[in-house]
Amino acid sequence: LAMGTVASHNLMRMLDVKWPGIVTAKNLLMVARLSTIPFTLASTMIGAYYRSSDSAAGATGYLLIVAFDIVLATVVAPLFGCFYAKNPSPRAAFCSVICGAIVRILLEFLLPKDGFLLMPYNNIIFYNYGTAASVNLPTFFDVDDTALWWDPTVEVCEQEQFKDFTGVDSLSAFLCSILVFTGVQLIENKLGRPLFNFPGLVPYRKDLSEPGDTEKSAEVDKAVEMEETTASKSYAEGVVKGIEDSEDSSSGNDPAPAIDVGIPAGKQDSEHYA
Repeated sequence: LAMGTVASHNLMRMLDVKWPGIVTAKNLLMVARLSTIPFTLASTMIGAYYRSSDSAAGATGYLLIVAFDIVLATVVAPLFGCFYAKNPSPRAAFCSVICGAIVRILLEFLLPKDGFLLMPYNNIIFYNYGTAASVNLPTFFDVDDTALWWDPTVEVCEQEQFKDFTGVDSLSAFLCSILVFTGVQLIENKLGRPLFNFPGLVPYRKDLSEPGDTEKSAEVDKAVEMEETTASKSYAEGVVKGIEDSEDSSSGNDPAPAIDVGIPAGKQDSEHYA
């Protein structure tokens, strides 16, 4: 159900750019309901057929742990950043989510995990005792026939070092997510402009008005228009500042005074700034 809601509100809303008017409350609800069918089938197939090498009963419990790890590595840092960062950047959140997920998935297969939950430690007493090397008796047994004693030089007991980095992948991916979010945020604040842009980074407001409530619907439309105008203005000012800085650095002159673009009130949209 949660994945269906995400598909409806975060993916279908992007289609409004190509097909204006397609995003309505009825269509969003329909997509959320229909998308639960493939998600449910995929989850059922994974739970039924995924098998672990350690247990014939499956490993769905481990998949639950991995799911929480993915959440920790992707959305926790952007979630706190959007509340505590000054002028949080959606591009920083996007990069943080992507990098955190990639690092967590890669470390899942790259780090050794033997199932003992013990990290490597260079001391023989922390090695795995291994399987029995001989059926004979240990040398400290008091027997008359010494031939029954175990000879370690002939039958060597192989002890392997424990190698399990479980938990390192979770914390490393989370740390990577924090560093990427902080890095992109600081770079954009330093430059005064976005590093990149693409559709979907402009926030939206959900229209919670009842059918026929034109006054409340108009308020939502006005708020959305103001947000889009603010985003376009901020982006344009960043572009202008970047051009001025590049010209000043190339000419070696003192920075030029700020340029007043003089956009009339009420016409501050992306076309006029372009």
